[in-house]
Amino acid sequence: ADFANPQTMASLSFSSLVSSATNLSRSVSALAASTDAHLRQLDDEQTDAVDRIVQPPQRATFNSAAQRAEMHNRLTKQALAANAAGDIAEAASLFAQASGLDPRPTTILSHVNMRLKLGEYELAAACYERLLAGGTLSDKARAVAQAKRADADAAVAEQRRRDLA
Repeated sequence: ADFANPQTMASLSFSSLVSSATNLSRSVSALAASTDAHLRQLDDEQTDAVDRIVQPPQRATFNSAAQRAEMHNRLTKQALAANAAGDIAEAASLFAQASGLDPRPTTILSHVNMRLKLGEYELAAACYERLLAGGTLSDKARAVAQAKRADADAAVAEQRRRDLA
């Protein structure tokens, strides 16, 4: 090539630019595909996590509903005490155990509230959405879930803003 010729240089520069743009476009497409696959996986994982919280499997067998209710109440009291003491992770665990014995909407709501306090904003928002759609909440619990859902949504938005910054 005649590197002294300005037209040759411009042609080479343009060709190089087109090649770089094509490579960049391929890289962006590959990154987008990878990101989409990752997001689908996260959505599946989040859906599974929401299911485990909002529709907990029964974790223990008791001889009577009264025994199950008694254990549920004992675990709920312990969870409330742990929350009051600031041990949010322990409170979440205890509410989860109580929900597994007797999946009362208020106990599940309390478990979700602990997830929100633990900073699991997207999970909490999805759980609140599922609880609100389920129609099993009392008016008071529904109002709490709606307010907490707004808090979770705001926290998710703030987290995304920070991640993009």
